[in-house]
Amino acid sequence: MSTKSREYFLLNELVAQANEALPADLTLTERTVRYYMQNGLVGKGLKISELPEEFSSKIVQRGNQRYFTLADCTTIVDIRTALEKGASIELLGGRRPQVNDDQYLSPVLYSRSFEMSEIVSDYISLPEVQEAWSLQLRSDLTLNGTGARPNVDTIRELQKFVNLNFAPEQTLQSSDEYDYDDEPTTGRVRIEIELVDIAAPFSGLLVNASNAEVTPGGGASGRIWEVCGVNELSPQRVNNKLPLKPGQVAFTTAGRGESRGFNGVIHAYGPRWTSPVDKEFLNKGKKQVPMNGEEQTLVRTWENILAMADEYGENRLAAPLISSGLFGYPFQDCAEVTFETLLETPTRVTHVHIRTVSRRSFDQLVEARNRVLRKLDIA
Repeated sequence: MSTKSREYFLLNELVAQANEALPADLTLTERTVRYYMQNGLVGKGLKISELPEEFSSKIVQRGNQRYFTLADCTTIVDIRTALEKGASIELLGGRRPQVNDDQYLSPVLYSRSFEMSEIVSDYISLPEVQEAWSLQLRSDLTLNGTGARPNVDTIRELQKFVNLNFAPEQTLQSSDEYDYDDEPTTGRVRIEIELVDIAAPFSGLLVNASNAEVTPGGGASGRIWEVCGVNELSPQRVNNKLPLKPGQVAFTTAGRGESRGFNGVIHAYGPRWTSPVDKEFLNKGKKQVPMNGEEQTLVRTWENILAMADEYGENRLAAPLISSGLFGYPFQDCAEVTFETLLETPTRVTHVHIRTVSRRSFDQLVEARNRVLRKLDIA
């Protein structure tokens, strides 16, 4: 929807509207408008709670963002025009900026080319927009908040506390009343094999084959960090209990990857294959013998991935074949264990897209999926 047809809009939209009304040599930036706010020339906008219900009810991402009106647009256009004509901040009714007299009286202060970093305080600014999140602790109880999302351990403790101290609002008496869609179902996840970049646009959660410290790695992991942004994801590591043990998972937002549709990233630390590899078995297509618990750890890894997706209310995942690369898990065995786990684990996840950029791996994944479907007698 065009901002011209709306009554309320965000700061970047306010600046864009103002620049449409100004001459080309009198452009505004968000930083300039914040400067006007700092000096009392224009208000800092309306909170969501201050907006009319018919507008606020349509806002999907509900954080602490501020909204502005066409009156605010007119105000900042008038301010910019007046300053260009020689008016001062004080003359326009604002507070005098904290600069020396020579700088204050200089016309350069208000020119388009002036670098305002020396006089505009980043401390005095609009609140940073925080991510809004919603967490379903139970079928009858949802927790909403903004800022850092609770980690997995915190969510589990919250669920224990809720179940211990709060009885459900309604006890379901019969199977006819029960909402089966809200419960995990046993298996039958739809597994899609894709010959595509791991970071290709996708609506759902992205799964990263991580190391124990949840830091950028090679291959698919490096690509995920590249697209989502090291600077965006690294600060969120403190929200997770690190280092991860084999089979454990951690969660971060998708950072810049949100522009590709990713709703978050599950970082999964899968097992390293340390058992002997029987080349005769490998040549005959027989399953290797995991002597150091690798198979159980891989199963646990995927169970934890699905559990975390359920906790975050997501039902679509895009993932590489975890542990099959640098971690050395024999490819066919890794694929079959992965697919069996996905199909037999109770979960609300409905679609898992296993991605690879190798044509050979793609063909092997399709064959492995078909073998597992036949083994489990799934059409």
